[in-house]
Amino acid sequence: MKVLDIIKIVCDFVGESEIFSKLSLNSSLSGKEQEKVDRMIRCFNLVRQEIACDYLPLFARENVDANAILNFSSLSKKVIHIYEVKNRFGMNLHFKNFDNYIEISGRAKSVIYSYLPDDLTIDDEVIMHSGLSGRIYAYGVASEYLLIDGVSEDAEIWENRFKESLFVLSRKRGELVLPKRRWL
Repeated sequence: MKVLDIIKIVCDFVGESEIFSKLSLNSSLSGKEQEKVDRMIRCFNLVRQEIACDYLPLFARENVDANAILNFSSLSKKVIHIYEVKNRFGMNLHFKNFDNYIEISGRAKSVIYSYLPDDLTIDDEVIMHSGLSGRIYAYGVASEYLLIDGVSEDAEIWENRFKESLFVLSRKRGELVLPKRRWL
């Protein structure tokens, strides 16, 4: 799914039917309409970062060669949180987090971390992680867009839908195993 498809859904949600029809027909937008679409794209990137930071983190595994200190700038993505550091034998190493680096007790060969996604433009493809759908992104974008426009009552409705959808995605699925019964 492209960012454009999500923006069309948002236009439908917030009542921008004229922008929706112009985007669907690939016709040119007026200056005011283009400003609204640009604002929606900024809101989309904010929502995408919020999901990655607070709800469904994006993970990366990267091979490194660091002794004692690993600077976040040496990694390929913007680091949110370091989860695991391993040495060449695959053993976990102890580490301490700081603002721009971590201190490692040993020589690190691989690291697993969550990262902040890069901003996308209207023509970019959105990779749907962990069951996310365009609808969930559209809920969040509609909420942010309406909040910026000053329509806080409607923004709250879309925010509740957004958070409820993310809650449903984040809950555990599968078989629920209860402990065996025992007699006292």
